[in-house]
Amino acid sequence: MLETTMAMCKACADECMMHAEMSEHCKMCAQACMQCMEACEAMLTSMKAMAS
Repeated sequence: MLETTMAMCKACADECMMHAEMSEHCKMCAQACMQCMEACEAMLTSMKAMAS
């Protein structure tokens, strides 16, 4: 589920970044999506480390 969430966050961030110069809320959305993706990556890394 984390990998799927990361993929969706990346897709959202990529789309929003295409409009970030024209719209401040798109820029903020892209940043939020990237932060979510990074949090999911950290969680996944942590879970993998605990399983090892």
